Amino acid sequence: MSQSASISSIASLEATMDKLPIHVWQMSFACTYGRVNAVHAAFLGKTQAEIEGQPIEIILPSADAAAAITQTRNTFEARQPIASEQWRTDAAGNRRLLHIYMAPVIDEAGKIQYLSCYADDITEQKEAISTLQHCQETSEDQITTKVTEAVEAIWGTASSLVHQAETQEENSSQHLKRLSESCRVVASVLSFNSVYSHNLNYDFIFKLQQACLFHDIGKVDIPESILLKPGKLTREEFEEVKKHTINGAAALERAYPRLPKSSIYLMAIDIALSHHERWDGKGYPHGLKGDEIPLSAQIVAICDTYDALRSERPYKPALSHEESMLELRKERGTQFNPVLCDAFFHSAEEIRHIFDKSAG
Repeated sequence: MSQSASISSIASLEATMDKLPIHVWQMSFACTYGRVNAVHAAFLGKTQAEIEGQPIEIILPSADAAAAITQTRNTFEARQPIASEQWRTDAAGNRRLLHIYMAPVIDEAGKIQYLSCYADDITEQKEAISTLQHCQETSEDQITTKVTEAVEAIWGTASSLVHQAETQEENSSQHLKRLSESCRVVASVLSFNSVYSHNLNYDFIFKLQQACLFHDIGKVDIPESILLKPGKLTREEFEEVKKHTINGAAALERAYPRLPKSSIYLMAIDIALSHHERWDGKGYPHGLKGDEIPLSAQIVAICDTYDALRSERPYKPALSHEESMLELRKERGTQFNPVLCDAFFHSAEEIRHIFDKSAG
């Protein structure tokens, strides 16, 4: 490449980065900044020139720098994308929660050139997710009101991700947090070198973490005597449980009759309706088969199943990570898409960590 072409490429890269509404920067193996976009520079209260080429510990406060250095080194070592949620101090001295996604850029020789890093501020999502997690009332009017409030709160920040709740008192709350994180991990792995790579961009993963929270919203209509029954369900009871897919999608549709069809909203409906469909066509409610099932619902299905296997329920004991993985392997190509299974197995240790961190 000629020098003029190289300069032109750099100028084009910088222009593209500065057009993005999220934080974007590059990070070297030595933990020094490469290119930084205007959003990230403004957040740090510095010019781009003041940041580029400087080590992390010079730019960030010591507490923030330690976490940033750890994620940088872990990503280089893993040679695959790693995402995390970290508190950072902005230019005004405020503590803000960022979802940070780091991905290695690897050349033809297999060497990592640098990390491409993206982040978005998810601080305002805490109250929205808290509202959703407490959507357990049984009255249809209450359900519709709660769902509307939760969707509206999340919708208000279209570029935000799920905020990890600070409290750990409710199993349902923990389940939603684990599900959101697990979906992000599996989708990130799928986005590299799979037949779904063209669909799984940052925006898709971004929305999946929000939309997956609504997967079981239809269960608020099901009596606890059925949901918590310490034994096998009767045929009639199981048919009642199966209705939560259709009821959940309907509740979401009732909640927003006047809103434009946002892609997050449509994804949430897809997930609520289709997360119990099976790859072999033997699922419910519509018996969809293969890629007739929305990809978002397929990802939620395998992550939700793993979490259910690991969790103790009134009608079953919790399985270990190894036992749960064995059960999932049995369903490769039958209940679950083989490609998704392979991505899940590739992420096994990170998925284990997500569950164990929450359970511990």
